[in-house]
Amino acid sequence: MLTFQEVKAGEKVRWESWVAIVATQSSVLRILIVVSPERRKEIARQLAPLHAVLVFVSHRGETAQTIHEDDVFQVALLPATLSDTDWWGLWGVMGLLNRPPAILVYTREATFQLWSGVLESGGYDLLVEPFSDEELQGAVLRAAKSFDEKNSNGIERERA
Repeated sequence: MLTFQEVKAGEKVRWESWVAIVATQSSVLRILIVVSPERRKEIARQLAPLHAVLVFVSHRGETAQTIHEDDVFQVALLPATLSDTDWWGLWGVMGLLNRPPAILVYTREATFQLWSGVLESGGYDLLVEPFSDEELQGAVLRAAKSFDEKNSNGIERERA
């Protein structure tokens, strides 16, 4: 059986293995998804093979009401099309979590400036729409792996 650490970006793995990878984690994969109500079914369908807990919100205000600082989301999926106020508000809410998630930003048009801006702000990666089921699932799993590694390293440092 593959472990989570053995999957590398771009590596092809059978989908049964992807599900096994998620199932080997110590906690259930939780994903916070900021998306319009019209797109929720599509995103839920694309992520269904991961058997993750999907928490959908439509805007910053709803996010602040939905999540609390003790909540754990390994991944947050955010649109690049938010207004600056909503974008920084959401980023602020993510930063208040005890363990901030790995942030994936999705957009229809990617530029180097946008991609580098996401990374410089602490985001994990940028996804360009339309993305296939496999592309979205792979990006989410890699981001979740990054979250797990970051948090396990932090726990090890606290113990030392």
